[in-house]
This record gives sequence, C-alpha cells and structure tokens, in this order.
Amino acid sequence: MKLTGEPGGVEALAEEAVVAACTLADAADPARWSAGAVEDVAAALEVLAGALAQLDPECAEILSVVPVAAAAVVERAEQADAGAGEFVGGRATAGTSAALRQALVAHGLTRHRVHQLGAALVTVTLDAPEAQALALLLSRRDALSRQAQQGVEGGWGAGPAETAAAALADALRTYGTGAYARVLSSGQVSAGLTPQTAQAAVAALTARPGAASRGKRRGLGPGFRGVASR
Repeated sequence: MKLTGEPGGVEALAEEAVVAACTLADAADPARWSAGAVEDVAAALEVLAGALAQLDPECAEILSVVPVAAAAVVERAEQADAGAGEFVGGRATAGTSAALRQALVAHGLTRHRVHQLGAALVTVTLDAPEAQALALLLSRRDALSRQAQQGVEGGWGAGPAETAAAALADALRTYGTGAYARVLSSGQVSAGLTPQTAQAAVAALTARPGAASRGKRRGLGPGFRGVASR
C-alpha cells in the first residue's frame, strides 16, 4: 500500500466525516437511538469500510467483517423496535463457535478456523474444497442430491476458490441475513455470519445424515477431491 500524502479533496471529506461522526457520538445515548438512525449509521459504516477497502487486498480482507457486523446491529435494532425483547443471539453466543467447530469436524471438515468476534459475528475460514463441501452440506435436500450427483460426474469441489465462496455465500444466506463469503489472498475462503445464522447452520449440519460419522460424507460422492483425503 502506497499513500500519496498530498493534500486533496479526500482529506477534506474525511475530516468532515470524522467531525460529523464525533457530533453524532456526542448527541447519542442508548435512549435516543431509533431503528432508522441505527440503519443509517450502519450504512455509513459499510460505505466507509468499502472506501478504505480500496487501499489494497489486505485492507479489504481486514474490513470484510464490517458488512455482516453492521447487518447484525441493524437486525438487533429492528427486533427491539418490534418489541421482540432482548436480542436472542446476545445470550446464546458463548457456545456457538464451539458447536460450529464440532459440526464441521463431524462431517470431516477439519481444516478450518472458527472465531467468535464479539456478540455479532462468527467467522469460519476453510480451504476452498472444504468450503465447497460445506456449501453442499448446507444446501436444501433436493439441491444436495442434485449437486452430489454433479460431484460424481463432474468433480464437484475441484473448481476455483471463487466458485466455492459464491456457493457457500448462497448456502449461508438461506439460514439468515447478512452472511458473506469471500476469497482471501491465501486462497482460502472466509465466511462471516451472525450467531443466529451460525446456530441455524449448526442445526442443519447436525441434522444431516452422517453427521455423527466422523468424516464419512455419505452420498456426497468422490467428487470432493482433496477434502476427505489428507
């Protein structure tokens, strides 16, 4: 990353942004927020993170957690505004990452890193073939059967990391809003999801046939090259 250091329009706009943010922070307290205000600030966070992500791929990787975290905060505000009471995920996040690790291992997905980043975000990082396998496991049963057959015939799971990330993002979004998956500079796939989405995914994984078979992916076929074998 190379910074120019030359004065220009970006510096003036950035200064205006931080002044506005400070003014908002001084005026805000827990009793004065509305769901609309939370949504606006969350949108501003996403826009600013997107602007900083243009600096280089490493910055983009660091800031990739912002969209899903912002979405989780907006969801929390919407639930509070609707009178849904205390945010469910905030009380039940302690064991979410551990449960997700156990569910992944039960399906033979052992090359992963799962992190709980506060109460709003769970991340999981996998090799591309394992990300593709997880996407398939999280798909609906009709899609599972169809994609497993594709694996037998066409080497499902052997495609590029971008394909694995797209498939995993699509699968995760069926379990909750705000989930994402992207390819890291290392070539691995990193996914971010809210604790509620993670809990739903864990429930789906543990309900899948073969979840207790410790690595034997029954019915997924030999197309998962590089996943089951080490």
